[in-house]
Amino acid sequence: MRLLDELRNKNIYIYPIKQLVITNEKNFNIDRIKSLKDLKTSSVYNSVLKCLEILDTKETKYKDLIAEVLLWMDVGKAGTKEDIKEWKKMGFNLFTHNLGSAEIYKKYSPNYNELIYVLIKTHGLIGQYIKGEVNLNTNKELYDLVKNGIIDKKDLREILLILNECIITEVSPKIYEDDKEIIEELVDKILDGNFEEELDIVKRIDMLNEGISDDDKIILNNIIKDEEIKRRIESIFNNTQLWFYKSALKSLGVSEQLKILLIISNYIDDINEITFSSLMKDIYLDYKNIKRINIYKERIIEKYLEEITFEQIINNQIKNNINITYYVKKEGTTLEFNFVFSKVAKKLIEFCEVAYGSNNLYNKSVLLLYDLFGFRKDNYDRFYNEIDYLETMNSSIMHKSKLLDFIVGENVLDVGPGGGALMDLILDTYKDKNVYGIDISSNVIEELNNKKIKENRNYNLVKGNALSLEDYFKKGSLDTIIYSSIIHELFSYIEFEGKKFNHNVIKKALLSAYNTLSNHGRIIIRDGIMSENTPRIIEFKNKNDINIFYRYVKEFKGRQIKYDQVSENKIKLDINDAMEFLYTFTWGEESFALEVQEQFGYYTPSEYEKMVLETLKGSKIVYSKAFLQDGYQEHLDPKISLYDENYNTVELPNSTYILVIEKCE
Repeated sequence: MRLLDELRNKNIYIYPIKQLVITNEKNFNIDRIKSLKDLKTSSVYNSVLKCLEILDTKETKYKDLIAEVLLWMDVGKAGTKEDIKEWKKMGFNLFTHNLGSAEIYKKYSPNYNELIYVLIKTHGLIGQYIKGEVNLNTNKELYDLVKNGIIDKKDLREILLILNECIITEVSPKIYEDDKEIIEELVDKILDGNFEEELDIVKRIDMLNEGISDDDKIILNNIIKDEEIKRRIESIFNNTQLWFYKSALKSLGVSEQLKILLIISNYIDDINEITFSSLMKDIYLDYKNIKRINIYKERIIEKYLEEITFEQIINNQIKNNINITYYVKKEGTTLEFNFVFSKVAKKLIEFCEVAYGSNNLYNKSVLLLYDLFGFRKDNYDRFYNEIDYLETMNSSIMHKSKLLDFIVGENVLDVGPGGGALMDLILDTYKDKNVYGIDISSNVIEELNNKKIKENRNYNLVKGNALSLEDYFKKGSLDTIIYSSIIHELFSYIEFEGKKFNHNVIKKALLSAYNTLSNHGRIIIRDGIMSENTPRIIEFKNKNDINIFYRYVKEFKGRQIKYDQVSENKIKLDINDAMEFLYTFTWGEESFALEVQEQFGYYTPSEYEKMVLETLKGSKIVYSKAFLQDGYQEHLDPKISLYDENYNTVELPNSTYILVIEKCE
């Protein structure tokens, strides 16, 4: 590159170029990469090169000056271990690379210039202001340059606009184009000395998260009604710079974010900068070569924060947790915040990451995580394989399209919407419907929100409990409520009245739904079904497969499976026990450890109808039909033969049930 070659030939640039080239560190901002594998090529040096390439296309008399700023601006991220040790010994602030780089420049540049020093110190702060991480007055030193006659306002404006274009375009050309006008307005405000605008807490959190929902704004406003909480958060926002906030914390809820800021508020004496750099680096992993939030760590952090009250934080009386805690580290005027896991938790998380793709071994490791941290499984459902789960849910949508025939009214709720395919289908079929989705899994809500924005979908999402719909929707406000393959999960995973697999949890869920239904509104259920008791004989075509059955009997959580051994490869058992096993056997080893946690069938059709009419007073059954879902017979034919007790070949019984209930008051 011509510009870089010119700079290399000038002795005054030898030091910064040397540090950038020989650095042992791979410092990065996670927002700049799509996969963690990109870190192999995403060095500080490469970032500076890209900035210089952009600068090389500009016509300005200040090209050399801007190039010098670009060469020095990230030196605080670079250096060998020996250099870093020496810089820290000199008291340079390397936590905040702007400050560290400026001090390194001041110490080592043979051509020190106050203008360049201030530009290094403030570089990127306009972008940080747009992200909500700093107040505009952090750029006051730029105004002082004009005020003190060091440079003309017009010239500094030209320098700042080009410098910001280089820095922001290197990260993302789209971000620069989207923010170009805002950047120009901010530069003008700074150079006019207009620093009066301060943002309130809700606006700052909104900017830090690139937009939050109206529900989150209500949550925030309720929390900051407490004057002490409000005072502490405002003190952080008004007096400190935040580094890597969005990259590290955006996936957490607004309540959890506020708790982290409140924790930090106990340690901010003499602190000007707060960095989440190490948390940002720890919270991501690669999935199919795509950068993803490390869901194991995120859920553990969420649960830890949920169990801490605001009052405990304010009084600095946070309860000890042997598996996870937070730490703060101060260096100069900068505070670093992160979480630390116990050795057991850390090893288990690492095991989950390594075992991923190892089918049953992986699933078992995740179940250990549930046990260690006391997760309620349905709350963290799809924890083990979020992307593949949602893809599977979406691919099965044609089996569920029959449900659309029974939808009535304007307001439709999909309980446990999975990948959102059913909501999409409803919106595509009925343009005038108001479609809602509710799920207790944070992971599902996050993915659906991303999908909603990306695909411009007009559905409404609620993170909430399916057992208490009346907490989220007004009485009589919903016209259709759909449970598609969800009730068996409530039945299997929720400990209700002291036990799981409790039929009363189904009654509780349906009563909650019934209370929110309008008159003549409908509940549509698609789920597993049981058959009337009758014996069946399973013959395994591969004799070794009977060992899978033995393992299933030992590990199935729903009930005790009783059977008779007929021969080496034949077993005799009740038809419903046979089907529960065959559901799991169909899905294969990859899903075994999780499928044995669930009971798919829990009523016969007649039992279901009887329960509904007794529980939902004034209701009527509009539609009731059991059937064998496509795919089971085809998948099982190569593996087993099924007989009645007289060894007559029989087909698989019904697996799935559609029940439509109407409210008649």
